[in-house]
Amino acid sequence: MYIKKSRAFIRGKTYEYLRLVQGVRVGSKVIHKVVAYLGRTDDPTSAASFLFNKAPVQDAKQQARLYGLPMACNQIIEKVLDLPALFSRVLPASTPANTFLLIKLMILSRIINPESKLSLTRWYHHLYLPEQLPKTIDVHKFYDALDCLLIHKETIEKLLYEKLRDQNLVDTTMVFYDLTSSYFEGESCEMAAYGHSRDKRSDLLQITLGLVIDKSGLPIYHEVFEGNMLDKKTVKGILDKVKTTLAIKNILFVADKGMLSPDNIEHLEQLAKDGYTYILSQSPRTGYAQFREYLLKKDAWTALSDTLHYTATDKGVLCYNPQTAKKAKHTRDEKLAKCITFIATEEAKATKDKRAQSKDTIHDRIVRKLHTSHASKYFDPKDNFKKKEEIITKEELLDGVFVLTGNTSLAPDEMIKAYKQEAIIEHSFRIIKDVVELRPIYHYNSNRVKAHVFLCVLSYLVAALLERKTGKTIKMLKEKYMTSVIVNGDTPTSPKKIIGEGIDF
Repeated sequence: MYIKKSRAFIRGKTYEYLRLVQGVRVGSKVIHKVVAYLGRTDDPTSAASFLFNKAPVQDAKQQARLYGLPMACNQIIEKVLDLPALFSRVLPASTPANTFLLIKLMILSRIINPESKLSLTRWYHHLYLPEQLPKTIDVHKFYDALDCLLIHKETIEKLLYEKLRDQNLVDTTMVFYDLTSSYFEGESCEMAAYGHSRDKRSDLLQITLGLVIDKSGLPIYHEVFEGNMLDKKTVKGILDKVKTTLAIKNILFVADKGMLSPDNIEHLEQLAKDGYTYILSQSPRTGYAQFREYLLKKDAWTALSDTLHYTATDKGVLCYNPQTAKKAKHTRDEKLAKCITFIATEEAKATKDKRAQSKDTIHDRIVRKLHTSHASKYFDPKDNFKKKEEIITKEELLDGVFVLTGNTSLAPDEMIKAYKQEAIIEHSFRIIKDVVELRPIYHYNSNRVKAHVFLCVLSYLVAALLERKTGKTIKMLKEKYMTSVIVNGDTPTSPKKIIGEGIDF
């Protein structure tokens, strides 16, 4: 969201209006959706004039500052999380006095106005907070605060977890773990690498974020990895950190199929003595020979809902979504039809009277096309690209099917419900990426990159707690309370007039 200016010519005069707008994609175009009308900039009673300090004021000390959302975030930071006391315990006495304030300003920036640290040196003047804010802040002070934050990462995460636990805000009877990537602008960061991009930006270097959340979606631990790190290679280290740093026992660990490996299973089994159980998904292709008889009898599976059927086997719980299967079959049929048409068109070029092409050239072009279309396995290049009916039949059996495995004592239906809750972590990643705006990353120093990610995770924690306290999404809160401003009185912390409303919880 951002402020958009517009002008109107009325009776020979020009008036300037401000609107709070949000970019919304409609098809291939981006349109501006008006979130709030802020009024005329020359109207002393409008939010527009107060936001930009254009209203005539009696005293030069009076300024309009953003009020509603910053104060609500401040309540979470200071009252719920008690970060001032936490940081006073963690930071050494030699730490500059305003380090916590700088970290708080960076958190507020990520939630309300996620831009660069340099932009923050100007933007923070638009915030209203209970404490006196400095007249100027050098951008390097923010970088120093980031460095300090990273040094004490594990201690801060441990104390935050204990604070949440003591207030019964966190539920670690079930924890979810997953990874996402964030692309990187630049080429000189040691940990940035090309890898599987969840952002569909395989052309850019990236880093990988591993996040552990509790049953409700609150982050309890995270780690930053190189951009080409395989998911399954991160599990053992994360589990050991959760066990030793946070001292959590008796949990159900839930993760996706990317975490499945013999070594990880062995490690999880070893942790059973500490009360660790697990649910992991796996591809049915790895055990297709064992599962085939069950797959042929899907009609006899138990219906958990209209979109999910299951059956228990000695190798795991087979799950089937008919809607997903229907979509997969439709997509594959369309792909096969296009490939068949392409093959026929290309092969016809060998029999043209004029400018006929060689069969080898045509053959190579068809192979390349099938490869780029991810359809190579459906055709036999050694037999005139004949369809492999047995492969197609196998894929139809596997459409919409996934397998759950684990050592939990939960019944199959409870196991499925527990695994389905993993969608919570996808919501967490969306907030971190789209609201807090983890990406793109502009730092080039590896430690600064890690500190930036830590700051984004802390910002997500504050945003998630604010959502829980208010019952509204952070997007809704931003849309409603961005126009809530306060005009200072004789001092920057003495309010004179409030436009809009605060957030009560």
